[in-house]
Amino acid sequence: MIPSLFFANPWGLAALAAVPALVAIHFLQERSRRVRTATLFLLERAAPLPTGGMRLEKFRNSLPFWMQLLAILALTWLLADPRWVRSDSRQTVVVVLDSSASMEAFRVPTVNLIAKRLSSWDALASRTDWHLLETGPGRPPLYAGRSLTELLDAAKGWRPVLGTHDFSASLAIATALVPGDAGVVILVTDRPTPLPGGVAVLSAGEPFENVGFSGGDVDRADEHFVWRALVTNHGDTPQEREFSAGIVSDTGTPVIPGQSKPIRLEPRQSRTIEGPWPEGAKRVVLALSEDRFGLDDALPLVRPVPRIVRVAITIRGPTADLLGRMVRATDGVEIVTDPATADLIISWLDPSADTDGIQVAVTDDDPAGDEAGDTPVIPSLGDGITQTRNAGRIDERTPSRQPAAYDPAWVTAEDHPLVRDLGWGGLMSGPVGDVTPTPVDEPLLWKSGRPLALVRSKTLPGGRRVQHLVMNFDVAGSTAARSPGVVVLVQRFIDRIRAKIERPWADNFETGQSIDMPPGLAGSTAGRGMMTVANIDGDLSPAPSPFRGRAPWGPGFFTVSASGEPSSSTPVVTGATHFADSRESDFRKAAPADTLEAIRMEQAIKQSIEDPWAPLWLGIAIGALLVAWVWRTANARVADSDFALHPVV
Repeated sequence: MIPSLFFANPWGLAALAAVPALVAIHFLQERSRRVRTATLFLLERAAPLPTGGMRLEKFRNSLPFWMQLLAILALTWLLADPRWVRSDSRQTVVVVLDSSASMEAFRVPTVNLIAKRLSSWDALASRTDWHLLETGPGRPPLYAGRSLTELLDAAKGWRPVLGTHDFSASLAIATALVPGDAGVVILVTDRPTPLPGGVAVLSAGEPFENVGFSGGDVDRADEHFVWRALVTNHGDTPQEREFSAGIVSDTGTPVIPGQSKPIRLEPRQSRTIEGPWPEGAKRVVLALSEDRFGLDDALPLVRPVPRIVRVAITIRGPTADLLGRMVRATDGVEIVTDPATADLIISWLDPSADTDGIQVAVTDDDPAGDEAGDTPVIPSLGDGITQTRNAGRIDERTPSRQPAAYDPAWVTAEDHPLVRDLGWGGLMSGPVGDVTPTPVDEPLLWKSGRPLALVRSKTLPGGRRVQHLVMNFDVAGSTAARSPGVVVLVQRFIDRIRAKIERPWADNFETGQSIDMPPGLAGSTAGRGMMTVANIDGDLSPAPSPFRGRAPWGPGFFTVSASGEPSSSTPVVTGATHFADSRESDFRKAAPADTLEAIRMEQAIKQSIEDPWAPLWLGIAIGALLVAWVWRTANARVADSDFALHPVV
């Protein structure tokens, strides 16, 4: 196998321009005219005859010409710095594609640019390992192998759909794939981006004006629904678009296309538009006239069906009143009187409860006033509490100790989703109760070294799991009513229970948004939750796919069912997805970039050896010039001698 040859300094080949100049010089030789005379004294009176300057004569072959040509070729070879790729050389080229949604506007030009620029890298080493990755968490590799052709084929199937995200994790993985400095990491993006050293940038982006939807939703106004949408001009010049709203049937095809209306926006302006939800419609698509970036030109919406959490309050008194107000302040909650139909029950501490709930372990309320009749006290259940019985049913739990004054100790919070980013400095309460956390409990708040609030979980026969938010302090006798953290904690816990409800519901989501689903449907294994996707026109995808906990990455409609056959099961969730990342819709900073060449030449030099015959070529060039000079010098002496015998006029 002949080693690959390349020139480290291709500009050195420009020295070949001296070849036509040399040929021209040898065509433009000035030839004198000879006149023979018998006497020399006439030369003193002979007037000089003009020769007419430089004239194009017939090319005259001569040794200096060939020596000078040889010198030019040798010097050109040296200036171009020829190098040969080592037979044992190996490199790794990792191409990282920016999967931000803005890249969709430049996807085709970007793929073409990759094919053009990577072709020169394949010849830099005897073996090249190619990797094609995407940015964004959890994105699988698109290609890994030794074929540039297969990498380019994989790049054609790349679809950038993510919102604004951090590249650092993906670039760290890409850098780890390159052994030492034998290779390169290339980030393919559409705008200038701060990068670590050694990472090349390739961009086919360019700025342009864009108008699109920045968000939308459907709200209930009195007895009717109203849709709202935010339209933004992301450019620096005024823009005009056509806006329309159409109804989409469940089987596809807009059945009632909306009438187009003009909308004008000033630079960087956002406008809210709204209208009544069409009577009887389940799906609506708001649309703008198309432009270069199409992801934000359509806004699919569905009529929402709330996922109601049914709450039963089985206690009475100030604690019940306070927690009841907190619950009613939460959206999507219905208070029910029958605990058997409730999704969440508010009660005193009850370790035997088999329904999700909020339990209070410490109270100053009088449980005897909750129901008529005697309430004999029965033995303690432990943790410093007693139970009361009425009509053969355990109804209340109350601590055996008396209420006390506020405990001045500080409240500290765990790094837990239910209490994260909340302030607890204003929560003051009496002493903490006697509830001791078990290994399976999730402590939330601490005070005086004891849990002030925790989440207690247990698994029932059959595998169903219930959770209880345990308030280990006197809620009514504290400042919980004036502490926003307690209200948000209760609402977050209700939302956690909401995610477990399997009753059908419908809502609108942003593309790729996380969706809280019941545990049996949130997995990625086929046969659990299955997603069926439809495009903006309502046309279904060829087949359902496993539901992986997120809405589809493209605008459209979808359903999630408990099986792969939508017709055989009622969808648990029906939704619409729209693109609403305004940062990705702004193309003012998009710009072309290419920093590959400097890194490519650096890598090429590392993977190659220089010309071992360079001293020889330099010697040949010097020798050829010397031969030409000696020949012309000797020829000039002969001409002088001939002139002495045969003067020329």
